[in-house]
This record gives sequence, structure tokens and C-alpha cells, in this order.
Amino acid sequence: MAPILESCWSPCIWSSDVKTGSKAVAVYTAAMSLVLITFIAYQMDGGDSTQLWNPLFEADVRGSLQVFGIIFIIVFTLLIIFSVLMVIGINIWMRGFILPWLGTMGLIIVFQLMFGLWLLGGYYIYLDATFAALIDFLWMSYNIYCWLCVFSQYQIILEMQSPNIEILVEY
Repeated sequence: MAPILESCWSPCIWSSDVKTGSKAVAVYTAAMSLVLITFIAYQMDGGDSTQLWNPLFEADVRGSLQVFGIIFIIVFTLLIIFSVLMVIGINIWMRGFILPWLGTMGLIIVFQLMFGLWLLGGYYIYLDATFAALIDFLWMSYNIYCWLCVFSQYQIILEMQSPNIEILVEY
């Protein structure tokens, strides 16, 4: 089975092979996670969280914002760890190290889809909410492409590790 992608060409990552592209995706996800952890911690500490495009927009600062903020921080911290594991797995050809990143990033993509639909369904009469949903869907599309790049590297490792056994004796 051939991999879905053979190179990684996106607005932020240019690579002629998915191995290098997957490593760049790991750096991107770790850096983005760090930025989002900082932003969420700022909001949990009393910073402004009143923007409509913010997933924690309707959260109570003293209650649900703290709970969901901790959940988001845990998920993004795990994504940083899984990004490091993914790079290690790519370097030593251990496809099991790639799976946690694929699963966590898949959940984040599903969350982005649900959040964009929530913005459209709940606030479609506001132009800025519709624009925020469009930006969310564009970012989600980029994350899907990055996921496909890493999944393609997973497929390459799977193919290389699959035994090629031929039975030469006829039954």
C-alpha cells in the first residue's frame, strides 16, 4: 500500500519527503502547543477571555474556565511530549511512537470541527463569528494536512517493517 503523501508541501513546511516533513510538523505542533498553553494560562489567571472566537468564551472565570483550562493545558502538554516521541519514533523506525501523536492530533482536529460548527450554529448572525469559523476551518485543514503527512510516514515505516514472506511450495 502506497503512502497518501510522498512529500510535505504546505505554506509553512517545505520538504521533499514526509520524514523531514513529519519532523517539521512535530516542531510546529510543539511550538503551537506552547503558545496555546501560555494563552490559556493567561486567561486562567484573569486575563481577557471575552472574544467570541475563543473556545473558552462562555466559560465562568472562577469555575468552568479553570476546569477546561486545565484540561486544555494537559492535552497540549501531552501533544508536546507526543511530538518528541514522534521524532524519536521516526529516527529509530518505531511506528508505535507515532500513534499517540496521531490520536491526540486527530482529537484536536475533531474539536476544531465541532468548535467551528458551534460558532456557525450559535452566532451565524455576527459576521465576525462567521469569519472566525472560516479561520478555524482553514487552520483545521492545515492540521489535517499535517496529520496526513505524519500518517504517510507511519505508512512508510509500516511497509518497511512488514515481512515479505513468499511460499514457494505449492499445496
